[in-house]
Amino acid sequence: MIALERKRTTSAINTKYRGVAKKERDKELMFAQRDFLNDPNKKVVFKSTYWKTAKTQVKKESYSKCDYCEANTAVVAHGDVEHYRPKSIYWWLAYTYDNYLFACQICNQIYKSDHFPIGANQFPEPPIAANTSDNSIEQLVGQISPDPIEVTLNYTLQNYLNEHKAEGAYLINPYFDDPIIYFIYEADDTTEEVKIVAAKPQYADHVKAAEDFYGLNRIELKNFRYAVFTKFRAFKLAYHALTNTAIKEEVKKQIDDMLSNKYLFAGMNRYFNTVF
Repeated sequence: MIALERKRTTSAINTKYRGVAKKERDKELMFAQRDFLNDPNKKVVFKSTYWKTAKTQVKKESYSKCDYCEANTAVVAHGDVEHYRPKSIYWWLAYTYDNYLFACQICNQIYKSDHFPIGANQFPEPPIAANTSDNSIEQLVGQISPDPIEVTLNYTLQNYLNEHKAEGAYLINPYFDDPIIYFIYEADDTTEEVKIVAAKPQYADHVKAAEDFYGLNRIELKNFRYAVFTKFRAFKLAYHALTNTAIKEEVKKQIDDMLSNKYLFAGMNRYFNTVF
């Protein structure tokens, strides 16, 4: 897993996720939640076509890799627009652009699903009750989640980040949390595996959550990481041993490529780059 950066421009983010259109979706969700509280048979129905439009951009920002496991989705799977905070729990964030990530189907559908373990106070829910008036809902529009472009207006992006930190989520969000703080890697030449372990003892719960709900230490990933690891290790050892300047420069190019954001398991490669 590597840290990611959200591109916040009008060319990158569709108009449906910002401005007036976003406020309309906020209102739609709050009315739907009020209806549900009045009649539990009226489940809040989310429109999957809404967030699918974000796929091109979030996929580009992750270099076509799963935001969680860093496996490439461009060849073997189409990937999902993933709700970091599950919409089944955090209903008001279902149409929030900053809640969208790009994930492979294995991480998203098989492992994560609606799981979201936290260590502190749950992200505050908008004050919608069965008797909340239309006028009160109108007053809350624009106040329940950030606009991805106008990040300093109404409910600001900083508010969102503060609530994120206060919740103490055990699942890492690479847009908000730098994975290098939480995870390091451990290679085993006997089993031919590389697994993710805690960078410090206090992050053991984050690794456990990543194992349970992202599947980051599933056997296929550990084996796949090892194959990339041995290649990286060979390049690093060769670089230190080589004396031919031209060949050494070519090896350096390969190392730099494996450290780049686009490369598989770049987070792992960067860790081992400090070791060899």
